[in-house]
Amino acid sequence: MVGRAVAERLAIGFVDTGLMYRACTLAVLEAGVDPEHAEAVTALVRALDLDLAWPGELSQPHAILGGKDVTSHLRTPEIERAVSYVSGVPEVRAWLVERQRLLAARTPIVMAGRDIGTRVLVEARTKIFLEASSAIRAQRRLGEELDAGRQTNFDRVLEETRRRDELDNTGHRAITREQAAPDALVIDTDALGIDEVVERCIDAYRTANGD
Repeated sequence: MVGRAVAERLAIGFVDTGLMYRACTLAVLEAGVDPEHAEAVTALVRALDLDLAWPGELSQPHAILGGKDVTSHLRTPEIERAVSYVSGVPEVRAWLVERQRLLAARTPIVMAGRDIGTRVLVEARTKIFLEASSAIRAQRRLGEELDAGRQTNFDRVLEETRRRDELDNTGHRAITREQAAPDALVIDTDALGIDEVVERCIDAYRTANGD
């Protein structure tokens, strides 16, 4: 939500890298490939025709897989359970990092993900690490899910949040503030509203870009 809001304020595109990993996971599941079989997952993902597009608002990216918009299919419980396995495959991450860099080379963007400042766009002038407890993140995610009409509950979302953190904590992604890029602005968002967080991000962008 913060990334989208910042992109809207700056009138530039927003890239949610999580959509790309979810699209890959959708392809893996539809092909009947075991998400924990790294070699098979890598072979399938490397053959995918995957891109992001902005058919409407710049802050609302759509995942395009094989020429088909699959965005509406990427928030299922099955993908939620499997995406960390797919994203944990080093070869998959390397393949997607190259595509994320190509997206950033097209036009100025706000890019959200757990390895953007430390791996994908290390040259970015503005890097921001948003910190929040798992309970707060689960509460916010629950609100997003319910707003989107998906039925779930807090305990399930909290369990998924903690499980995703555990699977993602491989040392290659920034899970805690100690793992953030050394030049990143760390913002503890537990006690902040989204407008306050967005304003701090905008201030950081303007400072870094001399605006």
